[in-house]
Amino acid sequence: MIHYIHKCCRASIIILTSIISLTLFSCSPQVNVFVRKSYPAREENEPIVIYQKQQDVPIKSEKIGTLEAICTNWMEDCDSASIFSIAETKINKAGGNALLITKFKQQLSENNSKLRLTGDVLFVSDFSSPPDTALSFFEKYMYLGLGAGPETGISLFIPKISYYNFQDRKILSTYYGIEASLWVIERPMMSLDCLYGVKKSIFTLDTSVGVWWLPKTKFGKDENNFDVIRGPYFHTTINPKIGIKFWKVWLKGGPSVHLYKDYPKDQEALDFTKIIKVGNTLCNFEILIKF
Repeated sequence: MIHYIHKCCRASIIILTSIISLTLFSCSPQVNVFVRKSYPAREENEPIVIYQKQQDVPIKSEKIGTLEAICTNWMEDCDSASIFSIAETKINKAGGNALLITKFKQQLSENNSKLRLTGDVLFVSDFSSPPDTALSFFEKYMYLGLGAGPETGISLFIPKISYYNFQDRKILSTYYGIEASLWVIERPMMSLDCLYGVKKSIFTLDTSVGVWWLPKTKFGKDENNFDVIRGPYFHTTINPKIGIKFWKVWLKGGPSVHLYKDYPKDQEALDFTKIIKVGNTLCNFEILIKF
């Protein structure tokens, strides 16, 4: 009985070793497609459109999966033509009709050669539609912001304009942005800030460094009917904010810390820059609405 068990264990080890060897040391390039949304399979010889830049991808397209391919010099047909040929077959089987290359690395030498290809598998419903970035600057990344606090002073009737750029990572997304507002009602006022943040699901966390400026200007008249002149005001702030981003709405808020202030010595900060407080801490709050 013990001898039989010993033979079974040896057989299992041999089978397992064989499977691992076939997987790791296959003589053909390793090409895999990981599908997150499947479409009906297409004919194996159907042509696949290859894109090398995101800005060339048509708007009417959908990412249905990812592709990973690799081969080394001890494999047969370890060349770009073979890898792309196998990749096209796999993409057709998954129901895709296009591939956006995200990484293509080729190392060739006398004793060592290695090819690696990764990309996004796409289903394009209309190849004649304009490129994905043709409208992205306004439709995907531009926001109108309504808010108040030291970062922007106040942006209400004339909202601030925001530009954001998002990058998808493996676990979360990162983004950077530039925001500006110019207030011209009653008196001029300007703000500008740059930020960087991370996004996970609908939650965001970012930090901006901003500048705010109001030139010397008239603030009505005093009790003796003399003009009240205030300013100029200038300050810079750092503004960490947490937010919730859903649909086309983005709610954000957080504390604000002055890095530098240049105010007239005989004048206090203007009320609308300290309109939002939590205890004694100045805060910013804003609502962003995507175009």
